[in-house]
This record gives sequence, structure tokens and C-alpha cells, in this order.
Amino acid sequence: MSTPTPKDLAERAKKAMQELPAETALGNADPAGGVATDPKPIDEAAAAKPQQ
Repeated sequence: MSTPTPKDLAERAKKAMQELPAETALGNADPAGGVATDPKPIDEAAAAKPQQ
């Protein structure tokens, strides 16, 4: 296998980024996978819990 050129590497990186979900490509993926429920109760519970 020959050494890839910078152009080849850029094309491969671009293709790889296009295949990622948008939130992963932006660098802020939710490792828990997110929730499919209404986020309002979660936000309210977090606001009611005192910070340590």
C-alpha cells in the first residue's frame, strides 16, 4: 500500500465526518444516548436538587 497523500487523507476524513451523527461530529455526544421523553421533568428535578 502506498503512502496516502494529504489530499487523500482530507477526503477520507471528510467522508468519515459525514458518516457521524451530527452531535458526535460537533463533539458533544451524549454517552448515555439521550432520552426520548419530555426533558422538562428532568430539568425541574435537576433544578430542585442542591448543588454540592
